[in-house]
Amino acid sequence: MDIFMKSISWSATVAQVEREIALVLHAPDFTPSSSIPLNFKVVLFPGQRGSGRLHSGRGKLTLPMESVGTRFLSDYGGAEPHRTIVVLNRRIQFEKSRKEPRAGEVEEIRRMPYRDLRAREEQARRTDELQSNSVSVRSLQFGWECRDGVFSPEWERVCSYPCHLTFSEEGRELRIKQLNPLETLIIAVRFSQIDWVSAVMGQSNEPVLFFSMMSPPLFESELPPILAQGVLAMQGPRFRGTIYDVSPRKRLTAFDNHHSPIAPYVSLALRVVCQSRQDLVTFRHLCKHAHGLTPTNFDYPVEHRQLFATPVLEMYNRWLPTLDWPVAFQVEALTYNLTLDVKEMLTLRAPIEELVRDHGSLYASEFLRHFRSEARILYDSEPIPPTVSDALFDCLRVTVTPTGFHLDGPFPEQSNRVMRKHPDNHDSFLRVNFVDETLLQFRFDREVDGPGFIKDRVGGALHNGLHIGGRFFQFLAYSQSALKEHAVWFVKEFEDSHLGCVNATTIIRDLGRFDNLAFDQKLIYCPARYGARVSQAFTATDASISVEAEEVLMDNDVERNGSCFTDGVGTLSLQLAREITKELRAKRRRGRSRRDHPRAFQVRFMGSKGMLSVDHTLSGNAISLRPSMIKFDAPSSLTIEIARAFDRPGKYYLNRPLIMLLEGLGVPYSVFQDLQDVAVREAQESAQSLDRAAKLMEVHGLGTSFRLPSVLHGLHKCQLDILDDDFYQQSMEFAINHVLRELKHRARIPVNEAQSWTLVGVADTHGFLQEGEIFACVKCLESSQLIFLEGDALISRSPTIHPGDVQVVRAIGRPPPGSPFEKESLPNCVVFSIHGTRSLPSMLGGGDLDGDVYNVTTFPSLLAKATYEAASYDPAPKKLLDRHSTMEDVADFVVDYINSDVLGIVATNWLIIADQSENGIFDEDCLKLAALHSDAVDYPKSGQPVPLRNIPKLKFKERPDWNAPETLGSSSLQYYQSQRAIGKLFRAIDLPALPEARRAANLQRRRLREEHEESLDELMEELSLAGEDEDDPVFMAVENHLSQLFDQYASQLQSICITHTLSRSRSAMLTEAEAVVGTIVANCSQARKRRDVMSQLREQTAALVSGIRDEISGDDDTTLYEQLERAWLAWRIAIAGQERFGAKSFWWITLGLVFDAVKDLEEEDRRSTIR
Repeated sequence: MDIFMKSISWSATVAQVEREIALVLHAPDFTPSSSIPLNFKVVLFPGQRGSGRLHSGRGKLTLPMESVGTRFLSDYGGAEPHRTIVVLNRRIQFEKSRKEPRAGEVEEIRRMPYRDLRAREEQARRTDELQSNSVSVRSLQFGWECRDGVFSPEWERVCSYPCHLTFSEEGRELRIKQLNPLETLIIAVRFSQIDWVSAVMGQSNEPVLFFSMMSPPLFESELPPILAQGVLAMQGPRFRGTIYDVSPRKRLTAFDNHHSPIAPYVSLALRVVCQSRQDLVTFRHLCKHAHGLTPTNFDYPVEHRQLFATPVLEMYNRWLPTLDWPVAFQVEALTYNLTLDVKEMLTLRAPIEELVRDHGSLYASEFLRHFRSEARILYDSEPIPPTVSDALFDCLRVTVTPTGFHLDGPFPEQSNRVMRKHPDNHDSFLRVNFVDETLLQFRFDREVDGPGFIKDRVGGALHNGLHIGGRFFQFLAYSQSALKEHAVWFVKEFEDSHLGCVNATTIIRDLGRFDNLAFDQKLIYCPARYGARVSQAFTATDASISVEAEEVLMDNDVERNGSCFTDGVGTLSLQLAREITKELRAKRRRGRSRRDHPRAFQVRFMGSKGMLSVDHTLSGNAISLRPSMIKFDAPSSLTIEIARAFDRPGKYYLNRPLIMLLEGLGVPYSVFQDLQDVAVREAQESAQSLDRAAKLMEVHGLGTSFRLPSVLHGLHKCQLDILDDDFYQQSMEFAINHVLRELKHRARIPVNEAQSWTLVGVADTHGFLQEGEIFACVKCLESSQLIFLEGDALISRSPTIHPGDVQVVRAIGRPPPGSPFEKESLPNCVVFSIHGTRSLPSMLGGGDLDGDVYNVTTFPSLLAKATYEAASYDPAPKKLLDRHSTMEDVADFVVDYINSDVLGIVATNWLIIADQSENGIFDEDCLKLAALHSDAVDYPKSGQPVPLRNIPKLKFKERPDWNAPETLGSSSLQYYQSQRAIGKLFRAIDLPALPEARRAANLQRRRLREEHEESLDELMEELSLAGEDEDDPVFMAVENHLSQLFDQYASQLQSICITHTLSRSRSAMLTEAEAVVGTIVANCSQARKRRDVMSQLREQTAALVSGIRDEISGDDDTTLYEQLERAWLAWRIAIAGQERFGAKSFWWITLGLVFDAVKDLEEEDRRSTIR
């Protein structure tokens, strides 16, 4: 409601009027003491031009509700009110406005909490202070921080034109601007990038600022003020934009041409020489107003050492091509990753070449890799790499940033069709990802020409190739999952003994045929679709078995009313499922034998992709495909590649979009609150006992690489108490923090009901189920019991964004007698009916059956009170060329994708608008965003981006508190307290402050370790291990082998911990406990980045631990008793080296092996007794 105000003193300010009105509206009559202060808005109308007055003496007061306005006017309105509000000795007159409030203004005031006037005034004062002061700069220096405590300037710019350092309005960034006649050069440094800063009178009595950064700053250019004024003048008075709408700032890869060659190496240390001592005073003053910076008085000694001088770089670049490729890669990693400067690297040339001559290139490259991780490896002992499964290959990685490169690996990565075809040349392939300096995905201000920079930096690499280690690499392809991470494959040319010369062109050509396809004639004309089909060959898969062409059957899709009920799913025989499972398990060197086998597989086969589920009517090694599965023609590829075998059910988790939908469909907040309270309580109580800790790890998927849940169960059964162990306590702190963080920032709430699961979707090929029915059978790995879902069930598929993306169906329960499910219950699948007018999967966010998983629950409290008609969108039109696509066109699409990937923006805006709008998920903008989301999901295959201008804007600029990045916090004036369920759930959790990593073991820990040794020694004595002759040569040889294995493990784990951080700082490294738990404690502004890095961390540690377990257990001829003996020896080695990095996690690995061996021996004894 708008209230007209008049008779306001011309000298009164908005703040003064607002302060007096606040005293009324925030008094108990309008705002009870238990309520949030009422929000309102005051506007004073401008006076006549030239009058010299602040305003016209009139204005308006906007209130959030009609009832509040009516009550206010009853007390303060009219010519003779009961009560008055006086400002500067003048009573303000109030009356109801004749005009209706501006659309959306009342809603914004109603949704936003009142912002304290003093806080706003303080923010305005701080902003004014930051904008009105600057530091004058005399010269700029980038250089190298040497290990002996000296700073070596490697580039310098003496500022012949004015140069100033200023702070941003928000106080979270500083900018150094060097004015030039034709352009202004900018160095922008975010406070979050700064490790430390000093302000001191340095050598030669110079006033110096020194910035030691964790990632390079941003380099930009813009028009100088004079030219910018000319552009503004040409725009004319009616143009409503800014100079940046016409001439945006440009992102650069270096400050200038002289800085460019050494920018990859010397952009982390910046020395700024100021004009006068007063500039240091000004800088310190500004730091007090800009939260987050506290300068020290440290002064670096300065010495010009020419570490990256042009002659030094030329000598280095001549040396690289003379090295074998594996060695050259590791040498480049040492310099690009800023472990060594180039001059120091050259001093190691002779020892490296000697190492290659004496031990070979592979040993030398492995040595240099571990040297990079500061591992101590002796020259006279061969490294013992853990055994790697055939399903993995050693992958080299290159990260391309705006200023340089970051090289890592080789790391084990799941293989794919192309890698399996070239087993001897894996090091000829590079996995390359493109990120910003902070290692996060690119995000550009509206005032920066981001697309132009991506085209130059990313497009330049894709089209012109990369030169690494003196070798040339070409863009090859990508996988669909990698594209989302802005990662692609590059390859260098190599010779194959059977295929001859292999390069990017021949690899793509040999994949199959993509043109003149009867089922998709336009494929080759659409670069995005062509790239997507090529990407199938790069999907991470396990090779299983080959089938004969005559065993491959073709079946028709079930289609009705334009809807495909079998979209992406075929069938296979039970015998073939068993053969595939047998082959997959044979690839693992060891593993507990299991008699059951999965009934559903996600596959890549020939040119097809999708799901195969068991059909009990098929015999032999039969496989049945459908047209919806076939994407291109590859008849010679008869190996069934397994992307995933569904041998276990997935847990059911709520998330923010699903909660927002369910709340809008009538599920009360109390349901979500109760489920979150249970999850919080279980997390907090998990540290009290080992069995609770094991359950927490299992539910939230933590510690799985190190098999922590299993080991904790074993310790609990043996009644061994390690609750006071420092490393265990730290690991549990990290685990609990991870769970609470996932709850707070993602609302990832587990639903621990027996009837709530995440299952892969398949089709009822026998047509038994009726429309609206599903069949769902669940079988957990640790149990032989089958669970059948029965009754009304809520089913959805992530991501949910439209009110119709959740539906209620009927689960038929236990298989009826005579039904096909009685013969084959398809455990861990949800089976959809093929009857009806439209397929149910397509109604769930446009799902299909090519591997999509669905969330199914019969938990009554979560069943929506009402359901909404499912959305139906036309497929996004494909972006076609008038000629056949080439991989050059696919490269252009990758550039466009990085520039136009707005899926995250669409999803986030949907969630925020649903929070801001009174209509919630039914707001028109939310429904429009749901349609745009469908197009954005199709973009990688259609090539048709969603224009940014089509995305509805937020209702108002302030965002809900749950949307604040964890690096900032939600107390900023930019955020309001959300009253939706996800907002209340967010505020209900306070993340505990994590202490620093605990110190090395103290006396009590040593005492506890001795107790553990005694308890386990008793177990070993029972198995006659303690009496083993340690002087026996065989025993000593095994012990020596296991000691070397531990050294190798510790080195590789350290390498993983250094690589998988969220920072580019030269000292950044994860703790051992983070690696064991599988989490990253550091805050990150992009939550997805942390999840991606955590996923990679878990993959790498899983591969490492798996290989170590195999090595300790021995080969196939090793008896169970010998396995136990070897595990016990390795466990003793872990205890002996407890103070070394890696020993604590090695202790957990070996203890798990001891428990496994004891269990296997007990099972063998039991079987022999039965016989």
